[in-house]
Amino acid sequence: MATAITKTPSSFRSHDEWLEHVRREIPVSEQPFALAYGRMELFRKFYRMRGVQFPTQFAVDFERIENLHDPERTGALESLNDTIFRSLTRQLFNRARQTISEDDTQLPAAPREQIEELLSHLVRKNPYFALWSVYKTGVSDRSVAEEWEEYLLQELGNQSVDEIDFTRAMVELDKLLNHFRDENRALPCLTFERIWFLHYLRGPERMAQARAVLGMLTAELRACTFV
Repeated sequence: MATAITKTPSSFRSHDEWLEHVRREIPVSEQPFALAYGRMELFRKFYRMRGVQFPTQFAVDFERIENLHDPERTGALESLNDTIFRSLTRQLFNRARQTISEDDTQLPAAPREQIEELLSHLVRKNPYFALWSVYKTGVSDRSVAEEWEEYLLQELGNQSVDEIDFTRAMVELDKLLNHFRDENRALPCLTFERIWFLHYLRGPERMAQARAVLGMLTAELRACTFV
């Protein structure tokens, strides 16, 4: 019989404490499901924080998944998590587009202009991307690599491991987006929306999605290279 999951990541002060709880309290065979369940609960919390009702269909799907046996159960929940994230991303992006439309402003259609809009948004709204943007525009090319890490620790503190890792990811994101812009290449499907809302995520989900986005962009560039 499966162990009941009574605690979620939000019950702990850090993601490391949540992982330690899973390793200590959940049987090894059930830990993958527990981690997937924790990810889903992070999504539920994000819905609540945004004042958006968690879709009934997702709740129904989870009730069905709970009655499955592993490994099918874990695989089905991970698939549901991906669906939840895509749905949430579209919903948030549609809200943003509606606001933009009300201001009589349309998203540019050309890839280069669209990426310029995205970069501008990230500088204004994503504090981690903005941190890198401010730094790189204030130093010479020579000193970027030499002093960036020191600047990062100074601004965020050496205890903010998650924030530091995410800011490093934003550096890679900036480089990739600039490459797409310079080549006037369209971003992969839904990548624009995912990047637009990356900084709204919290906990391990934020870094997981950042890695996924970076992977998609890198794969797309490699595919273009061999065309």
